[in-house]
Amino acid sequence: MARAAAEAAINFPVLTAADYCDRNAETWPDWEALVDSHTRLTWAQVSQHSDRLARALLGLGLSPGDTLLVQLYNCVELYLVRLACEKAGLHPVTAAAAFRRAELEPILRLTDPAAAIIPWRFRGFDHVALLDELRLGPGHLRRVIVVGPDAPPGTLPFWDVARGGGTRGVDLRRTRFRPTDFSQIATTSGSTGVPKCAAVTIGGRMLTGLVQIHRYRITREDTIAAMTPLITGTPDALAYHGVPQIGARVVLLEHFSDQEATALIEREQVTVLPVVPTLLTRLRQADPEGRAVRSLRVLINHGALLPPSLAEAFEAGQRARIVQAYGTADFGGIASTTFDDPPEVRLRTVGRPNDGNEVRLVDEQGQDVAPGDTGRVLVRGLHGIAGYYGDPVLTQEVWRDGYCEVGDLARLDPAGNLILMGRARELIIRGGQNIFPGEVEAHLAHHPQVAEVAVVPYPDPVYGERVCACIVPRPGAMLRLEEIGTFLRAHGLAAFKLPERLELWDALPRVPAGQKVDKKRLTEEVTRRAGGSPAADPA
Repeated sequence: MARAAAEAAINFPVLTAADYCDRNAETWPDWEALVDSHTRLTWAQVSQHSDRLARALLGLGLSPGDTLLVQLYNCVELYLVRLACEKAGLHPVTAAAAFRRAELEPILRLTDPAAAIIPWRFRGFDHVALLDELRLGPGHLRRVIVVGPDAPPGTLPFWDVARGGGTRGVDLRRTRFRPTDFSQIATTSGSTGVPKCAAVTIGGRMLTGLVQIHRYRITREDTIAAMTPLITGTPDALAYHGVPQIGARVVLLEHFSDQEATALIEREQVTVLPVVPTLLTRLRQADPEGRAVRSLRVLINHGALLPPSLAEAFEAGQRARIVQAYGTADFGGIASTTFDDPPEVRLRTVGRPNDGNEVRLVDEQGQDVAPGDTGRVLVRGLHGIAGYYGDPVLTQEVWRDGYCEVGDLARLDPAGNLILMGRARELIIRGGQNIFPGEVEAHLAHHPQVAEVAVVPYPDPVYGERVCACIVPRPGAMLRLEEIGTFLRAHGLAAFKLPERLELWDALPRVPAGQKVDKKRLTEEVTRRAGGSPAADPA
């Protein structure tokens, strides 16, 4: 039976990240804990600021159990907000900074947040204006707190709120979450692009962070950098939930650029870095001799399949070892390699199931596949989410007989390490960011000059995959890629989802039954036409 199980040799955490933060403030009060481009905080300061912010949020009229939209880039404020929410018993609805109207509107309708913490303008986009457009009615989003140097009228500056302290009589021992509670509502796109909201159990994420600490040999002397979003993947499990357990230091990069990333690694002497393959490629291109990244000891690949040749090239001449972390938003941390695994395991597999998880590989009939065969990944265990917030039907569909079907295909090597074979769904992964073709297709179907559309990936040496729109135009129509991008932006689609190639067709190929577009054939043809030529990033 193709099954891999791991015994819970590591005890389930009995404290939350906020609890460990307060413990660190007593044990190592002057030890630097958080760093971004504007702020440096010790553990004592992190504890004090998160206490004050928790009381301030409750003092603004929020009650334990309320939801709070948190749409922030990587920054000290994001870390403090999450700790404060744990202390106040509030559920942060964490949304990517790149989300726009199309993504945010269904999230707001489902979660009905009482308040929001957002930037005013970030990378040229006005988040406050968008939120004003999306208010659902009286009483909705009663308070908007703005992170940054300025706040427009009608909003509250973050640090004014945080330093105010709110209702000092609030006993945070009564409001704070326990490890068995769910706290974060993590947002992700569904198979049609409609956002799903995962109710994340604190203890499950704490356990994932603890497993990674042990498997990657991370100690209090390490400095962990979060360059991919702190609200998802390894930065969430390790940098937020894991680091407080050992009192290490976290540095946060607001937005990735080659120059800023290499400068931060060198300046802060970063030793542990979660990466996606695109980030790894860009670091190598920006610093081909590896001088700026010599401090790195461990790089943790997550979010997308890692080309072994890229990993081997990066490790050459460096002391750093690349390891892998495998998980999904629909479950949580699933498996990981270890620091001591041989290169063929570290670079070509995602390792063994995390302590407390059990993984099965099954065929289309739900039967365990033979050893070495490829099957659909099912997982259950202590690292899993509590289900989908506000959607019990979807929870039942994804979780069957106690197992979560994550939509991936994999096989096991003789030692029990998982080797990922790809997505069972039609997910496009561009630089570690998930793009569902159906969502883009649904918007383009409304374009007046589009008769039919299919969205497929094509390979790219830097981003892994890019997006191509295959369109049958209406008679006499003249479509250009720039026009398609403008149209989708007007519909509120995030920039990373915009097609970077346009192919016009007289008719799209069909499967033999004639009802569905043959996307496999379409992808092969687009790949042939693209010929490996690079595309420009969407503006």
